[in-house]
Amino acid sequence: MRLAPLACSVAGVLALTACGTSTTGSDVTSTQLTSTELDLLTRSGTFARISVDLANAESKLISICMAAKGFRYRAESADPAAESDEERSLNMNERRTRGYGLASQYASEKESVGTAPNDAYLAGLSKKKADAYMKTLRGGATDFREMRFGGGRNITFSARGCEAESRTSLYGSLDDWVSIAYFPQNLNSELSSRVEKSPKYRSAMNDWRTCMRGKGYTYTSPDTAYEQLKDDYRTQGANSALREREIAVAVADGNCGAELHIPTTVLTLRRSHAQSLPISDKLQLRRLTAIWMAAADRAQ
Repeated sequence: MRLAPLACSVAGVLALTACGTSTTGSDVTSTQLTSTELDLLTRSGTFARISVDLANAESKLISICMAAKGFRYRAESADPAAESDEERSLNMNERRTRGYGLASQYASEKESVGTAPNDAYLAGLSKKKADAYMKTLRGGATDFREMRFGGGRNITFSARGCEAESRTSLYGSLDDWVSIAYFPQNLNSELSSRVEKSPKYRSAMNDWRTCMRGKGYTYTSPDTAYEQLKDDYRTQGANSALREREIAVAVADGNCGAELHIPTTVLTLRRSHAQSLPISDKLQLRRLTAIWMAAADRAQ
């Protein structure tokens, strides 16, 4: 789905545009996307490492901001996973324990929440102090703004609080932070139909179906397997037998994907088809990638 054109200025609403910029002849003739731009678009390559670095830096800035205003906030510090793009995509450990994650969506009992250190700290505060904590962290009810993306997708975020201040410090503006999070994601979604029409993808799906039949399943695609299991949960509700079947299907799907290197095939096709995106989208992606990399430098 093509991103719809957006107005440059709407009262109270932010719109993702290239307003205030111009496209030069050199811009138009040099729109072959770079490896780093493709990483941001497809969330591959350097994306995982940079995302972890940025998340750690943001958490540290939030901690400093909250401490300055009298609240404790424990900064998180994660390490980038050493997995390949394909391993991250397949996520076999998750498949072996939770399948596709459907059972928890339809089970009557909710998964436990609030166990993180900051959640525990917040739970121990009085209501008055907890309200003050949240306002310091994320602003008040009147501090929210909205950015509109194509396809009717609206993203709401707070323009005040320590989270907003930390993101502004890293990315330069909240508009750019939101754009980096969602604009590439939208473009990447648009590539799906092109990928699925590719002869290489269709051949990979034929091989996947053969592999799955060898394991006792006759689904036409991974998406079909997921959707059929979802329908089963809707009609049957969550039960142990269905949960076990979900895990078995998800593991078989993942094993076939690994044997045939389907995630690598799909990623290669996405990165290739990205070069045929409209020039305006590629230039916007280029601008956001430069901001993303500048933020990564600040995070060091």
